[in-house]
Amino acid sequence: MKLRTHYLLLAFSIVTPVAIFSSVAFDLLLNAQRKAALSRVEESARSSALVVEAELKRAKSVLRVLANSHALESGDMERFYAEAKGANAGDDAWIILYDRNGAQRINTRLPYGAGTLVRPDVDVLKRAIADGADVISGVKWGPALKNTLVAVEHPFHLGDGSPHVMSQAYSPSYFARVFADRAIPADWRVGILDQNNTIIVRSHGSEKFVGRRSQAVVADAIKAGDSGAFRHTTADGIESYDYFVRLPESRWTVIVSAPVTEVDQAVWRGVWVALAGLTIAIASALALAISAGRRLLRFVGRASAAAVALGSGKAAEVQLPVSPISEMEALNMALRDAAQRLAEEMQSRAAAEQERNEALRLERTARAHAEQQNAAKDEFLAMLGHELRNPLSAIASAVAVLERGTPEARERVHAVLQRQTTHLRLLVDDLLEVNRALMGKLALNRQRIDLAEVARQCVETLQQGGRLNGCAISVRLAPAPVHADPTRLAQIIDNVLDNAIKYSPTGGDIEVAVGVEAGRAELQVRDHGSGISAELLPQVFNVFVQGRQNLQRTQGGLGIGLTLVRRLVEMHEGTIDISSAGEGEGATVRITLPLAAGAEGSAGAPPAAGAADVRPGAPRVLLVEDNADAREMMCMLLELHGCEVRRAEDGLAGIALARSWLPQLAFIDIGLPGMDGYEVARTLRADPATRQLQLVALTGYGTDADRQRALNAGFDRHITKPLSRETLEAALAALPRSAQA
Repeated sequence: MKLRTHYLLLAFSIVTPVAIFSSVAFDLLLNAQRKAALSRVEESARSSALVVEAELKRAKSVLRVLANSHALESGDMERFYAEAKGANAGDDAWIILYDRNGAQRINTRLPYGAGTLVRPDVDVLKRAIADGADVISGVKWGPALKNTLVAVEHPFHLGDGSPHVMSQAYSPSYFARVFADRAIPADWRVGILDQNNTIIVRSHGSEKFVGRRSQAVVADAIKAGDSGAFRHTTADGIESYDYFVRLPESRWTVIVSAPVTEVDQAVWRGVWVALAGLTIAIASALALAISAGRRLLRFVGRASAAAVALGSGKAAEVQLPVSPISEMEALNMALRDAAQRLAEEMQSRAAAEQERNEALRLERTARAHAEQQNAAKDEFLAMLGHELRNPLSAIASAVAVLERGTPEARERVHAVLQRQTTHLRLLVDDLLEVNRALMGKLALNRQRIDLAEVARQCVETLQQGGRLNGCAISVRLAPAPVHADPTRLAQIIDNVLDNAIKYSPTGGDIEVAVGVEAGRAELQVRDHGSGISAELLPQVFNVFVQGRQNLQRTQGGLGIGLTLVRRLVEMHEGTIDISSAGEGEGATVRITLPLAAGAEGSAGAPPAAGAADVRPGAPRVLLVEDNADAREMMCMLLELHGCEVRRAEDGLAGIALARSWLPQLAFIDIGLPGMDGYEVARTLRADPATRQLQLVALTGYGTDADRQRALNAGFDRHITKPLSRETLEAALAALPRSAQA
């Protein structure tokens, strides 16, 4: 277990009892605070009850005194009226003298002699006279007053024996002033209920609630005794703590209601103050303990790290500050001494290790470079073999046709031979040209020429030679005289335009612009084709580097064009830059030359095609080949061997023709556009109608792995281009006799 864990357990063992004790103490404090707050509610209720009870007792005393008045006994009612008015309780209170029939003889609320009114509850008056006891009424309606009132009534007899009742009447607002004079918070509710739990007065909303029966929960609480506490939601929706006191004589009830939120807030204020004090005390103690513990932990941690560093041989990482504690400083000194000795030993070892690592690094670098060069060589040789086999295949087929063909066929063969030998010459020229350029053996014949004119001539040559592959070239040219070799300048532009066409889709747009920018002649060629990946972009000028190609190598070439272009541009003191946003985003080539020079271009020739007659009953042979010349020569060669030949330019067309025509033999090129020859073979083998078809693979790839892959795809034979007459005759001889002519 770590020292930090022990330290935390020690702190926990100290803090936990304090926390438990504090929680119990705070619970007791909370209850005491709440009890104190509720005691204040009780105190307010009892003091308010005493005030109301004192007022009722005062009223009884005043009524008894007035009942013994000499003015009343002598019949001097006017003087008695003045005495009664002087003894009245004040505003919203008045004194009334009733005779036995309920007629008002005196009413201090009205002017003297204002008229005689008869109270509606005469039976209550007569019952009070009969009982002879003072009566404190409940809430009743005063028709003349048009409001509710309560009264204290005293029955008595005059000297002549006539019964009368002296009454002190109160309107609800009288008692409301009594509440206002008390030290009761403004948000608390104070109310008085009569003997029937009807509201006499209420400190909040008196006009709305006076004369109404109290809530059932209040009535139920009052039934429990003469005083007590309860909790309920008032009629105006306030949750409150309540305390009631019932007056012993009148049986009225005084209720004080304090809002729960106000009481709890007052309680929690005291609790939070105490909690804050305790928290500060605990935090201070913990801070002091943690500070001391951290110093100890830091020392132990530094010592442990130093020991680990020494064990790992990292003496330089041993950094130990001076400790004020002598025992700790002694340990630090021992660790520092061990670190110094280890550092001296490690330094000598590091020097030897560095020498060994440097030698190893150089060996690995040399090996990686050699492996890279070897891989590049293998890839180039395979690519060169493929590029050479295509024209050689067409030439071999043409030679075979020359041996057995008609004069008309020989003319077609002559055109094919001319084109394919020209293609071979260009491949060889490219190889020799880039070699001379890289070795610095090219010579320039410079003269003043307009770069825009050379670019225009190159574009026209492409258009007239039919080399645009369906692309549309837009030209924006401005004069830009340069001092350059016209032939080499045209060679530069042709290579850049050929690349733009090669990597653009059929019908794509190519933009050519020439002008003067920043004091230099500038040529820009932009296409919207396949683009260049971020990985390939830095290597595009390296010799033999090309983008990823599929089996058919529709772009072709040896990957040396841009290498030659860059060398020629540099020989003209120019710069070349290629940019692309990525695959599928096209590319832009920007070439700049010093102002003062120009060029010329070249053209190409379109292919020719022909056909030969086929004798009836000849073997049906399907030829699937995307190279027009190779397809033409192979077709003529098969026809010279007595075959009925039908041809297709791609895999989908070949599958459709095989299903509809049902040939006995099919020669299928592997590098087809869209669907390669392997997929064509698998599709034909999967179809019951073409499953028995003899399949021969024609390809420029001739390794054992390529041959095995062809057989695995379903081919019966694998033939490497160019196709010789003997190989063709062997393939035809392998057909069943029923299929031969």
